[in-house]
Amino acid sequence: MAQEHPNRLAEWLTLLRKNIPVVREHFLDWVEAVREEPRLAWETPALRYGVYGLSGIILLWVAAGVVRLAVPPLPASAKPQATTADFHVVCANPDCSHHFVIHREFGFDDFPVLCPECKRESGVAARRCNSATCAGRWVAPQSTAEGMVCPVCGSRLE
Repeated sequence: MAQEHPNRLAEWLTLLRKNIPVVREHFLDWVEAVREEPRLAWETPALRYGVYGLSGIILLWVAAGVVRLAVPPLPASAKPQATTADFHVVCANPDCSHHFVIHREFGFDDFPVLCPECKRESGVAARRCNSATCAGRWVAPQSTAEGMVCPVCGSRLE
C-alpha cells in the first residue's frame, strides 16, 4: 500500500503551536534580563544584525536619493526614448544579394522579410564581415558547426 506524503505545512503549524508558549517564556526572560542589564540587547545577534540590515537599507535609500538629486534634468529639447531601430538586411537569394535597411521595433526577429529588389521572402538579418577579402561587407551569414561564417570568404563572423 502506498504511503501518503506528509503534509509539511501542517507539521510546521503543529510545531509552532507547541513552541509558542516556550518562545513567549524565553522572550519574557530576555526582556527581564535586558531591563537589568541594557547592554545585553546589543549583544543579542538577532537584534544587532537586524539593526545592521535596516541601517544598510536606509543607507542605500539615502544614497539613491542623493544620486537622484545630483543627476541633472533632461533638457527641454530632448526627444523621447527610442522604441525602434534600423536593421541591416541582405537578400539570401544568390542571384540578388541586395543589401537594404528596414526600420522596425526593438527585438524584431520575423525574418525572412520581403526583398525590395527580387520581391521574394528571402531577406535575412545581415552581419558585417571584417575579413581582408570582404572589408566590412554586409553578408547573409551561414550557420555551420564552427558557428556563423561568411558565404563569400568563409571566415568566421563574430
